[in-house]
Amino acid sequence: MKKILSLCLVLALVAAFAAGCAQAPAPQPPAQPVAEAPVEPAQTPEEPAQATEEPAQPPASDAEPADPSDETEPEPVAEPIQEPTGPVMITVEELMPIFEDDNVILIGAINPTAALVPFSHAANPIRGSFLVWTDDIYGPSADLLSMELGFGRIPLAQMEDLLSRTGGTPESLFVVYHSDAMAVGARVAWHLYMLGLDVRFLDGGVPAWRAANGRTGASSRLANQAVVSEFRAPNYNPSVNNVTLEEVIAAAQNPAQWVIVDTRAQGEYDGERTGASSGGFGTGRIAGSVHVEWSRLHDSDGIRLPDEQLLELFNFVGDRNVIVFCQGGVRSSYSWLVLRDLGFNVWNYDGSWIEWSYAASTASDYPSDVILGLTELWSDNGRVI
Repeated sequence: MKKILSLCLVLALVAAFAAGCAQAPAPQPPAQPVAEAPVEPAQTPEEPAQATEEPAQPPASDAEPADPSDETEPEPVAEPIQEPTGPVMITVEELMPIFEDDNVILIGAINPTAALVPFSHAANPIRGSFLVWTDDIYGPSADLLSMELGFGRIPLAQMEDLLSRTGGTPESLFVVYHSDAMAVGARVAWHLYMLGLDVRFLDGGVPAWRAANGRTGASSRLANQAVVSEFRAPNYNPSVNNVTLEEVIAAAQNPAQWVIVDTRAQGEYDGERTGASSGGFGTGRIAGSVHVEWSRLHDSDGIRLPDEQLLELFNFVGDRNVIVFCQGGVRSSYSWLVLRDLGFNVWNYDGSWIEWSYAASTASDYPSDVILGLTELWSDNGRVI
């Protein structure tokens, strides 16, 4: 009997041990949270993805790509260029010691007809310079709304061909000056600047040079010179100092960040037809533009006003970006030079009033309702004036 009881006790202990071994998988519950944890983080990338898609929808629904008025900011000027690393104007005193250096290329904007008058400034260009005039640097431009406008800057290849006749290199210092037509000279300097060149505009031009007894004499018409090199622009980028029609429209709709300066004469700004209206398709002005005539930026001798006076004149700008324009982007080129020299973020509108008025006029097929809504004192001529 005792043996039977002992055997039963042993069997009970064995059964209990077996039961305890059968419950050993108890550590599995902690493993379940580990298995579930990756599931929750795996869902989080999807939530931000949905959040980024939702804000993108309102602009898409509000904007119509075909309507330039829906653009809020001109793309090339959305990121303003950096502050100038150096001046874009040079004085007679600064040029005098270096003007005969091989690395200095002098380009004079001289009217050939005016140069026929003896003893005139045009007849006395700076010695050793190359001469250009309007027919060398203006022409129909594919960058404007119509090739019929005929008053844009010449193509890059044509400008490179001209520079290939100077003997200059991309490392040369290009100094542009004028005799009587200051704005034309400024236009040449503005154009060269977008090629990525080191450019200076001579303050006061030939009159200041002659007054300082600078050497004048032998010079050559650039277009008539032989090609002596294969000049290539080191960094051609029109957006550093030029804006398009669409970009001006966007700027006019964003006065908090942009200010448009009309550099034309008072009569043009007031919507009157003047001698300077030639080439336009109507009279008026861009709505909201501020009038600062380009001739107010220099004195009676053609010398740029001191910084203090100019900064006071443009104190309305604040920290905004600036677009300057005139009838054809020539007079405003001088305003661009001065403001750039002062450190403003400034662009010149190449098409200027000629292109703007063309877009507003019944002479073009451009959606004029956008332009007309941004134009004041408008009078449509229906064709070129």
